[in-house]
Amino acid sequence: MLVCLSPNGQNRTRTVDPATELLVGTIRGVVHFTRASVGAPWRESRRSIEQVHVSSIAYDAESGAVLVGGHGQGGLWISRDGGLTWAESMDGIAERHVFHVAVQRRSEGVVCYAGVEPPGLYRSRDLGRTWELLPALTEVPGTDKWTFPPPPHLAHVKNITWHDSDPDTFYVCVEQGALLRTRDAGESFTEIDSYEKDTDLWYRDVHRTVIREDDPAKIILVGGEGIYRSLDAGVTWQHVQTRFDRLGYPDALVLDPDDETTVYAAGAGDPPRTWAEQQLGTAHAGVIRSFDFGETWHEAVQGLPADVKGNFEAMSLHGHNGEAELFLGTATGEVYHSTDRAETWHEIASGLPPVSKVHHYRWFLSPDERSRIEKLAAAGH
Repeated sequence: MLVCLSPNGQNRTRTVDPATELLVGTIRGVVHFTRASVGAPWRESRRSIEQVHVSSIAYDAESGAVLVGGHGQGGLWISRDGGLTWAESMDGIAERHVFHVAVQRRSEGVVCYAGVEPPGLYRSRDLGRTWELLPALTEVPGTDKWTFPPPPHLAHVKNITWHDSDPDTFYVCVEQGALLRTRDAGESFTEIDSYEKDTDLWYRDVHRTVIREDDPAKIILVGGEGIYRSLDAGVTWQHVQTRFDRLGYPDALVLDPDDETTVYAAGAGDPPRTWAEQQLGTAHAGVIRSFDFGETWHEAVQGLPADVKGNFEAMSLHGHNGEAELFLGTATGEVYHSTDRAETWHEIASGLPPVSKVHHYRWFLSPDERSRIEKLAAAGH
C-alpha cells in the first residue's frame, strides 16, 4: 500500500494492508521510501520529478494514479504506475501554481480536483487527462479581500474536504479569504464566516477541515487563528485553541479512522513571519492530540527532539486493520513515524530536501543561504 506525505495533499488512507511505500513531497521532487514489512526499516529507494517543488500529492489506489501539484511554476504531474514514471497534465488548467490536489471516489467513477493560485478550482472526470474550471468558486461575494501575506499577495485554494456519503457537498479553504461550501459538486458556493471574530489578527485565514464520517455536521477547522470545531455543520463554532496556545499556527490535521473522537494536529508555535522576526531559527513545532473531538488537546511529542527546528509542514495517517500509523515531514528535511497513534515517534529520514509549503523552509536557512535563494527566485530560477 502506498501512502503520501505532502504539505497540502491527501493525508489519510485506510485499507486492510499496512503501508509499504511512502512518497514524500519536497522542494526538489518526490522522495520514494519502501519497507519490506511492518516493523522493517524504511529505506529511500529513489527520487523523481526533482525539478518540481511539490506542494501536494494524492493517490488513487484502485487505478494506481498519483497526482502531484507543484508550487511556483511547478504545474500538475500524474503517474499512472504508482510513481514510476511521470507526465505533465495541464490540459485545461491555466495556472501553473498548483497548491492542492485531491481524488474523490464516487459511484460513477473517480473525480480529481486541483486547487490553484491565483484562487481557482479545476475538476477532472478522466483521471487527470483533461480539466475543467469550476467558475462558481470565485463568483462569491468578497473575493476582492482574498489575499496572502507574502508577495505577490495572491490567495490560493489550499484544501478540499468532503463526506463520503454526500460527495456533492464539500468544503474549500481559500487561504486567506474564505471557507466555502458547495452542495452541488461545485456548481455554486456559499461562504461560512461564523468562526470569524473582530479580534482576529488574520483575515479569514483557513487551512484545512476534517469531517466526521459518522456525523457530517461535526467539523474541525484549523487556521492562522488556531483550531475551531462545529457540531452543527458550520452554523456555530467553538474556538478551542487560539494563536496563544501550544500550536499558534496549526496547519496539519487528521482524524483517526477507527475512532473519530480522536484528532491529530501539527504545526508551529507561532506564525511564519515570527520565525524570521524573532531570529530564533525555530518554529517551536509540535503535535497535539484530542480524544474528545477537539474539545481538549494534549501534546504528543514523545520521541521527537526537544525543540524541532523546522516546522511540521505535513502530516498523514494510514489506518489498517485497527492500527494507525502517522508520518510527519519538516521544513528542514526530516521525516518522523509513529506506529502507536502518536504515543511515540522515531526518525526514519533526515537530510532530505525540505518538506515545505511555499517558502517556509527559507526561514531555517543561514542568512547567506536565504539571500542566495531569494536572489535566484527573483531572477526567475
